[in-house]
Amino acid sequence: MRGRKPKQESRSAEFRRRLIAWKQTPESSRPSLRALAWQLGTSHQLLGHYLDGIEKWQYMERYRMATMESDQILARAFLEDRPMTDWEKQRVHDCTMASLRAQAASDFLDSIKRIKQDAKRGPLHREQIKMLKLCARIGFPEAQELLEKCSQSGMNSCNDNLPAISAGAAKSFRTVSG
Repeated sequence: MRGRKPKQESRSAEFRRRLIAWKQTPESSRPSLRALAWQLGTSHQLLGHYLDGIEKWQYMERYRMATMESDQILARAFLEDRPMTDWEKQRVHDCTMASLRAQAASDFLDSIKRIKQDAKRGPLHREQIKMLKLCARIGFPEAQELLEKCSQSGMNSCNDNLPAISAGAAKSFRTVSG
């Protein structure tokens, strides 16, 4: 059979739960990723793929859970044909705020990932540095690591990523006949 497995047959949730537990154990006492893959009966390459996106997955799970709880509260009040109580209103508000925070954190992770790819190609733009500083201040360790790496290599702005222009450079590609 080709293609993706149906969601009910997928073991991705199990793998992610085990990877979260694996990450929480100290490095000195946890098995290697290959050993964990062998225990789970899968490849270390697949576990590595899940491990790379586990933080984003956790944020998206928080988003889904908060949205689901908010929807359930609203639906219950609607089905019972009554106005929401103050507690329900507060809980819906809290769930909405939690879902927005989780969505924003997921978007920040995507931005950090794109900036990291750009940093491999060359110096970062001023706006990218500002974005990394914001993400680091909010509490994303990947952004802090990338900022440190860029400052060590001297990639703080985009001023020096253009080739030098020589004094005798032609302004067009046409040949000058004279």
